[in-house]
Amino acid sequence: VYERKRSDDLYHTWRWTKESRAFRFSNPLCKECERSGIIKASEVVDHIIPYPVCKDFWDQSNWQALCTRCNADKGNRDKKIINKYKQNHG
Repeated sequence: VYERKRSDDLYHTWRWTKESRAFRFSNPLCKECERSGIIKASEVVDHIIPYPVCKDFWDQSNWQALCTRCNADKGNRDKKIINKYKQNHG
């Protein structure tokens, strides 16, 4: 049975809920879909450089609004980046 590791506690704070909601309000469309010429509502906020690789969780210049599908696809790609980072940085 596969159990997905719980995301970092920062994603479960009131601050993240409030700030990510405000970010999506200001960025209502999925950036990945937009790049493909598709108009789809954003549903989540993603770290462009994945956390924990990025140095500042709260740096909004490293955020992008994505739909759930694009976020899942990017999350799968990010796992490789995070694993490589952890191998090189302990």
